[in-house]
Amino acid sequence: MSETTPAAGLPFVKGHGTENDFVLVADPDGTWEPSAAVVARLCDRRAGIGGDGLIRAVRSAALPEGAALAADAEWFMDYRNADGSIAEMCGNGVRVFAEFLLAEGFLPAEAGDGRWFAIGTRAGLKRLRREPDGRWTADMGPWRLTGGERALADGSDALVAVAGLGVPRPALSLDLGNPHTVVALAEPAELDAADLLHAPQVQPEPPHGTNVELVVPLLAVDVTGDHVADIGDVRMRVHERGVGETRSCGTGACAAALATRAWSGAASLDVWRVEVPGGEVVVTVGEGSSLVEGTVWLTGPAVLVASGSTAPGLLDEPAPA
Repeated sequence: MSETTPAAGLPFVKGHGTENDFVLVADPDGTWEPSAAVVARLCDRRAGIGGDGLIRAVRSAALPEGAALAADAEWFMDYRNADGSIAEMCGNGVRVFAEFLLAEGFLPAEAGDGRWFAIGTRAGLKRLRREPDGRWTADMGPWRLTGGERALADGSDALVAVAGLGVPRPALSLDLGNPHTVVALAEPAELDAADLLHAPQVQPEPPHGTNVELVVPLLAVDVTGDHVADIGDVRMRVHERGVGETRSCGTGACAAALATRAWSGAASLDVWRVEVPGGEVVVTVGEGSSLVEGTVWLTGPAVLVASGSTAPGLLDEPAPA
């Protein structure tokens, strides 16, 4: 991709993971650095292509933030939120990114045959594999309760005011490479009543903002018949920083499952189904994880729906005010 490509029209692919959607652009040599204004225009659902974010595929060695990862990951996921702000990574986006790399021929064919491979993100290396049914599993790496044992004992470390829900609600903060604040609700009717057109107000205010998940615990399921729950089940809505409400959030689904696991004290309940407006993902807590920290995997679909090229002029920088 040359420096002049955006003015002539930029090739792109549109994809989604449980309807969390993205504009994907191949820029192997890192020659195109989109401004926040250009990203916002591309992601605009009326004046642009439309998406919850932009994902640029760049060789790790071509980016300062990817150079240290280049020995283990040829490709780096440069992710921008819909408002143009830079984000650490995205759990749904990383699966769509893997599908994009495979479709574009940037990965060897065997990478789509159930073998693990690594990509670089601003949250570090992420390993992925394609399942036989076409879904992708991402090793999301380490997670932790931001407030540690104290937050676990108290059951919360923040208060969140959500339009439509009356009084502020207690919440639990988690770090999955990006920040999350999870609020438990009593019933689906409360989840439906929440107004996420407006950003929830979090206190204390996180220094870099936060994604806010509203979660309703549903029934746990005994799969093996030993009268012990094997699979947890939760329903979630999310407001993503820099975007607004989205149909799904991968790291948010992990946060919702992990927070519910912490509240329930169910350290042995390691598989969770998370229902989101855009579908369903499966969260698997890594072996040896405590209620405070550990590792986590995320499994879900990744769908490429269209490809094309932008019209000349769409990516022009706005004139100074």
